[in-house]
Amino acid sequence: MTWDDWKVGFLRAAIPQIPLSVLNSVIAVCKLSADLFPEREVSAVAVSVSVGLMNLVGCWFGAMPVCHGAGGLAGQYRFGGRSGASVLFLAVGKLALGLAFGSSFVRILGQFPIGILGVLLLFSGIELAMASRDMGTKEESFVMLVCAAVSLTGSSAALGFGCGILLYLLLRLRELDCHSLPLANRGGAAGAPIGEQAGV
Repeated sequence: MTWDDWKVGFLRAAIPQIPLSVLNSVIAVCKLSADLFPEREVSAVAVSVSVGLMNLVGCWFGAMPVCHGAGGLAGQYRFGGRSGASVLFLAVGKLALGLAFGSSFVRILGQFPIGILGVLLLFSGIELAMASRDMGTKEESFVMLVCAAVSLTGSSAALGFGCGILLYLLLRLRELDCHSLPLANRGGAAGAPIGEQAGV
């Protein structure tokens, strides 16, 4: 690999992937896991480290970049997966199919009905949407809808994430009580009648 290959890969692949990986592979996974399995606490640090280790080890064997995903977690939960055994079973099944059929399995997958895949994705999407039921206020729901709308229309999770953060900060600033700011307090004291300032 040349320096230009590294530069193109870093600028066009790695950097744009960071917001998507952080949102879908870490934040969304931890949040969804807490909703689906409240008795099992998963930290963002542990999820991030596991994603990094998978890619650091797998790349030397020609593996594609991989990550955890909220969609996969929602789909597995929707179709009955409740423990790590479901993922282990999936891995063993894939290994068996790959060893049995080899490269010919790619042609078999090419004939897989798209409609069935669409139904599976639909159920995963429904499970993800149901996780938004814990939105406590209208402001939280509004931020969520804006993030989703911008991400879908702009085809960019990073753009949706940025707009969501900006909107969230603007809503928080609106809630600040201007009278509690030191500058406002000093202004109120300075603007008070002279008799009140003198204690009369």
